[in-house]
Amino acid sequence: MVTVFTKFPIKKEYREEYAKHLVEAVKEHNIDKQEGYKGMKLLAPQPIHQMSENNMFIIETLWQDMESFMVYTKSEAFKKSHKNLPPREWFEGKPEVEVYESIG
Repeated sequence: MVTVFTKFPIKKEYREEYAKHLVEAVKEHNIDKQEGYKGMKLLAPQPIHQMSENNMFIIETLWQDMESFMVYTKSEAFKKSHKNLPPREWFEGKPEVEVYESIG
């Protein structure tokens, strides 16, 4: 099993708009029809008392294996998911992708 975290640092004043955008964007690109796709979570930052503020939205996707994820990155669904991106001024930095494989 492979887990992919795509992280988006969003400025505080755009968090509500970005959350709405993210939910709508995911509905449109049919990732759930991709071979090897196992699930997705959309994660929004939450404040915790006495801790530094978190600005990171995360899309967590689960894949049967690395090959399934790589095939998805070359698919029409992937291309479609990267159209209609939110304005650059919403971002506090560059998005990042982290990929992990389950070992236990």
